[in-house]
Amino acid sequence: MNERAVFLRRLATGVLFAAFALRVAAAFLPDTVWARCLKAFCEAAVVGGLADWFAVTALFRRPLGLPIPHTRILPENKDRIGASLSRFVVGNFLNREVVARELERVDLSAKAAEHLELKAGAIAAGAAELLPRLLAALDDQDISRFLEAQFAARLRAVQVAPVAGRLLELVTSGDKAERVVDDLLKAGGDALADNHDVLERLIAKEMPIPDMLGVVKDKLAGYVAREAVKRFQRAVEEVRADPAHELRARIRERVGRLAVELRESPEFLARGEELKQDFLANPNVAAWASKVWSELKDSLVADAARPDGEIRRRLEAALRRVAAQVKADEPLRAKFNASLRAAAADIVAGNAEQASRIIQETVARWDGEELGGKLEAEVGSDLQFVRLNGTLVGGLMGLALHLGAALFG
Repeated sequence: MNERAVFLRRLATGVLFAAFALRVAAAFLPDTVWARCLKAFCEAAVVGGLADWFAVTALFRRPLGLPIPHTRILPENKDRIGASLSRFVVGNFLNREVVARELERVDLSAKAAEHLELKAGAIAAGAAELLPRLLAALDDQDISRFLEAQFAARLRAVQVAPVAGRLLELVTSGDKAERVVDDLLKAGGDALADNHDVLERLIAKEMPIPDMLGVVKDKLAGYVAREAVKRFQRAVEEVRADPAHELRARIRERVGRLAVELRESPEFLARGEELKQDFLANPNVAAWASKVWSELKDSLVADAARPDGEIRRRLEAALRRVAAQVKADEPLRAKFNASLRAAAADIVAGNAEQASRIIQETVARWDGEELGGKLEAEVGSDLQFVRLNGTLVGGLMGLALHLGAALFG
């Protein structure tokens, strides 16, 4: 019990004893009107004070420790009190109608949008700080296998040859075809120059010159190879320089035919599927998936650790955009509010019985004396005023009855 309640209890008790002391003192006064009025007041005050003291005390404990029936009411009936309290709370607060009525007064989505806009930076920072822990909790092998499985499943669903044919048609359509021809010619010339030594060995192998003349054979093969490369490169440059060259048209025609064959030929389709299966069976695919996940994870962790990281910046911007859109779109807010109110009402209604059970179980776990102490601590001050009022009002009623009897008796 707090200090104020203790003071008021002592005051109420002091007033009661004062009334009793005055009654005793009044017995020694001369028998006058004032003495009789004082006696009537004090007698009634003592009776009223004792009655209210008994009533207040009986709520929490047995008066004077006597086993009087229907005393110590609150500790003895705590289970019933818990059940009644739970029914009161559920019936008057935790029901769908009350919640819906109260939420009708609040623009929940607007408040949520304001809070989101105000706290967007903090939310983004918190999410970024949480991200490394979430990533650390993941099993890297499981994620790698998941990525590999997803990649393989999507690749298996794609026919490689038709896709390659469509891509080839795309890159060779219109003016792009001439650039493709130029690139093919240049690539052919560069490949021949880069493999000059291979060409030289092939020429030497096919020359009808005895091996005993090896030096002559090698020199001649080198000369022929160099000349072949030079002539091929000159031919390539001529074709590249002449937009109307016949070879360019033939290359375009062959590339176009290849695109059609890739899209329509069963042979190319089968070959594409075979290459796809060979690719998926390659152990490097699993290693690639593991590497992709490792690099992605490291990149995310490093970015999340930076106060000006891309993750924080983008997430904060996204949150602010959402908040601004919700605040500006009244029909959207109305839909959100309706959904939130319905969800809140459903949650409250769905958990009302659980809340009732929690209240009952909590009160049931309390010790009787503990419950009495808790309640007395909360309402003790008001109850001491009940005692004070009982003493004073009782005295006044006694005085009024005495005066009435004297006047009309």
